[in-house]
Amino acid sequence: MTTDQQIANDLIKRQLDTIRVEIGLENDLQRQIGQLEKNIEALIAGVDLTALNKTQLKQLLKQIELAIDDFYSSCEEQIQQTINDIGDNEARYLPRLFISATDGNSGIKHLSDAQITSLTAGILLGGLTLKETFAVQEAQLFNAVKRQIRTGAVDGVIPELAGIFKKTNNWIKATVPTATGAIRNQIIYVFGRINSKVKGWQHYSIIDERTSAICFSRNHLIWDKDKQPIGHDQIFQLPPLHCRCRSIVLPLTDLQAESDGMTNEKWINSRSLAQLQEQFGKGIGKMLKSGEVTIADIVKNGGLQPMTLTELKEKYH
Repeated sequence: MTTDQQIANDLIKRQLDTIRVEIGLENDLQRQIGQLEKNIEALIAGVDLTALNKTQLKQLLKQIELAIDDFYSSCEEQIQQTINDIGDNEARYLPRLFISATDGNSGIKHLSDAQITSLTAGILLGGLTLKETFAVQEAQLFNAVKRQIRTGAVDGVIPELAGIFKKTNNWIKATVPTATGAIRNQIIYVFGRINSKVKGWQHYSIIDERTSAICFSRNHLIWDKDKQPIGHDQIFQLPPLHCRCRSIVLPLTDLQAESDGMTNEKWINSRSLAQLQEQFGKGIGKMLKSGEVTIADIVKNGGLQPMTLTELKEKYH
């Protein structure tokens, strides 16, 4: 196995464990969303909307606004903490990976605490900071609920909140993986920029029916250290390239070596049955090794078991 194959193997393995952390956080936040929906429904059920005067209606809406604000404040704090922890853990893991893969620590530079803090605090989602993203989503949820309540007060119709909160759930499921993918790729990229052993980059995508056209077209493409394309004409872009993007950038130490195109199947074949069972459990690990299921299957169908940040840090300590 070449140095770059070993690095790719370990980063792909770690990506799947990071997805497990995402699943755990998504599950927790979705439980909180469900509780928020119940709390708002309880507030509405306790009053006759058509009998409320303007002051009473305003007071009800204020209670709902505060409940939504509390949720989003907590949600933002939890996602930011996850970004901080994953970013810090990634930055401390990469030097160990390179020392192991290159048989020596000569010339391996570490990201400073200031660099890590700057990267984790500066994550952008669709061009917006995390705080700006949450402000937009909070306003959208409150305005949607407010419209339903005002309509109910006029028409006597019971507000329907299920559809509104389904959109909020979907937003959480999109925001968490996009944020964690952003910090991982940022850390990998900056680590590569400061280390002379890294000569370039390769795009790696999980390939299934959910794979976007842009990620499918860029899978396995290579760029040099200055982001110049090698053997193609696509410009370098750091994932995530879109919402819920699962692609990562792999650092390369040798641009002259022929790339083996590390596909999902090749990655599975490079792992022993024991290694797959340790990461995915005995049943799924065995099915992966036998070819009954693929990496895309278990990611798509929720076959990955949740992992806590503590477990992730302990595993890669």
